Amino acid sequence: MANLKPQIVIKILFLFVLLLAVSAQAKDKVVYRPAFQSGPFSILPVKVELKKDATVVHFKLRRPGQIGWRLTGAHLESDGQVYAYKSGCLLTHDGTTLLNDEELEFGKDYEKNAQRDSLILSFEPLPKGAKVFDFLEDDNESSWVVRGIRLDNQLYPFILPPYQKPMDKGQPLQPLTLKDGEATATLTFHGNDQFAYFGDPSRNPITGEYESKSYNEGDSTLVYCHPANVATRPVFLRITNDVGSFSQFPLILIPGETFTLEVDGAACTAHDNEFVAGKPTLRDCYRVGGTLGDLNQVLLENSFLYSRYIGGTPTYKEGEDVAAWCDALWQSLDTLRQGVVERQGYTRRQQDFLQLLMENYYVRTVQEHTLIDTHAKDLQLFRDGRTYYLPLQTNHLPYLEANGLDHGEVYQMLKSFAEAKEIGERMKQGKVQPDSVILAAHPYFQPVLRAFNDSTRVLVERLEREAKDRMMPTPDVPADQLLQSIVAQHPGKVVFIDFWATWCGPCMSGIKAMEPLKEQLQGSDVVFVYLTNESSPLNKWNEHVLSIPGLHYRLPSSLMQQIPCIAAESGIPQYLIFDRQGHQVWHQVGFSNSVLENIKQEIGKALDSSSLPK
Repeated sequence: MANLKPQIVIKILFLFVLLLAVSAQAKDKVVYRPAFQSGPFSILPVKVELKKDATVVHFKLRRPGQIGWRLTGAHLESDGQVYAYKSGCLLTHDGTTLLNDEELEFGKDYEKNAQRDSLILSFEPLPKGAKVFDFLEDDNESSWVVRGIRLDNQLYPFILPPYQKPMDKGQPLQPLTLKDGEATATLTFHGNDQFAYFGDPSRNPITGEYESKSYNEGDSTLVYCHPANVATRPVFLRITNDVGSFSQFPLILIPGETFTLEVDGAACTAHDNEFVAGKPTLRDCYRVGGTLGDLNQVLLENSFLYSRYIGGTPTYKEGEDVAAWCDALWQSLDTLRQGVVERQGYTRRQQDFLQLLMENYYVRTVQEHTLIDTHAKDLQLFRDGRTYYLPLQTNHLPYLEANGLDHGEVYQMLKSFAEAKEIGERMKQGKVQPDSVILAAHPYFQPVLRAFNDSTRVLVERLEREAKDRMMPTPDVPADQLLQSIVAQHPGKVVFIDFWATWCGPCMSGIKAMEPLKEQLQGSDVVFVYLTNESSPLNKWNEHVLSIPGLHYRLPSSLMQQIPCIAAESGIPQYLIFDRQGHQVWHQVGFSNSVLENIKQEIGKALDSSSLPK
């Protein structure tokens, strides 16, 4: 090298350094939009950089303008090993323009900000050859967890066998005979997720009770049962182990019919996201079976028919010719139906069910604007027992009567159903009905009405015997004086007030969690007062009065809404504590374990304040 000119030496050294740099860069690996098994809907991993000194994970924050959040920790896990957090930053964008790059602060509360939409976290480097890893924001139940992030640009293999198109034997959808029995579904989830039931549709339409129950068969199979006398439409939600995802499974269940559903969780995740490795079809995500399997497949593939508005169909505009709008809507839905049939290749039986779903949407939409409809005569819905494949809607009665369809089996059953529901409403208000009222109802609904009437009678008698003195009349005072009026009835005592409702899960959790505390405070100068409104059905409220020691008020809904703390913050549960002098000393919205500890402390403080000056 001594004989080489300096310029040549410099060039050789430059090329050598450049080669080293390129070689170092070649060791870095970038994985875009990697597939993962499960994760919250809040964040989406969009890029992973595997560097020699760090693993950098880029996240897209979904709906950042709708939720506030904070990080309290973070780490990666792979093959049982933990890789610690090193640093992080938040990016704020205006479209594709970067507005701000700020350092992430653990434990800081970040307000809703639709433009702060990206999160970049750096961790200790994963080992060479790592194929998959998990991201865990923390170890608590509400933390962000994304499991099974792949580094090979591949999807997880499908668990379910390839979809087999059903053979069309040309059999139409046969009419049903209503049966009183149990509507059941067997649901199997393959993967890290699980099913949860939610929604009103599985209430008993006459008693208003949630009578559904479920039990597990093994680790992944849920059997759901609901006593029913008409078709019921429960909705199942695919839940991840941490926050939850948005995959919904609306179903039709009918007493006497069978239904099975198998779901591939990883395929659902891939269908719900945009992975580089591809996007499976909806039919890769689940398999249906049983006598209702083919019909529920139609519903699962066209669940938009239960939405309030189907995109692309004409909407009614004020002042528009109603008849012309009905024609346009009818034709639009028929075109949509033909397109779905052609695209999905449905059997004759599935096509008939799709027609019922389309017509149900049509009638529901038209009724919002008019009852007189020239297409009422064209409906297959309401003509025979095929109607019973859908939950009965008594609000269709005015439409049928206005269009001369007030005759026949379906109309008579709908009318009888409406009458049975009205009788049930009276029972919900604690009014026992004479036997003559039950006998006048349609024979099909008499068993449920008789059982409901008997249980109402037992409840009313028990209330009279055990809880008459704990069911308090509403004070005749303005809303802003109501709480003080109640507190004034207990001079020298600490008053704990709980705003709750029978349908409120957190409210019921709080009441149950406080049972040990109330037992400890028995005989002390603490009065527990429970306030709800008319949204809590009277019979259900009555049952809870028997099981929840304390004084109970069922307020008119309009009055409760005007109480200052409810008017300012409508959420429940809400808790208030008044000291011995009648002063409000504490207020809390919402329940958690920490709230329970605060309640204990604040009640203790109020009890000890008896010697304080007024």
